[in-house]
Amino acid sequence: MSFQTLDLSRRSLLRGAVLATGAGVVLAVGFGSQAQAASKITQSAANYQPIPKGGQRCNTCSQWLQPTDCKVVNGPVSPTGWCSLYSAKW
Repeated sequence: MSFQTLDLSRRSLLRGAVLATGAGVVLAVGFGSQAQAASKITQSAANYQPIPKGGQRCNTCSQWLQPTDCKVVNGPVSPTGWCSLYSAKW
C-alpha cells in the first residue's frame, strides 16, 4: 500500500485560503440580496394604496427609498402612495 505525499507548501496553503475566502464572499453577496428581498412584505399585506392618506405619503415615510422603493414593502411604490406601515420621518 502506498501513500501519496501531500503538497503542504506555503504557496498552496495561501492559494487555498484565497480561493476559500473568495468563494465565501461570492456566496455571502448572493444570499444577502436574496435575504433582503425575502424580508419585504407584499403590497397587499401592507394595505398599500397608490394615493396618500391624509398628509401621510410614502415620500415622507422613514422607510422611503428614492425614487420608487421602500425598505419594507416589495415592488415599486408611488411617492404619493401610502401603506399601514407608514412611519413619519423625524
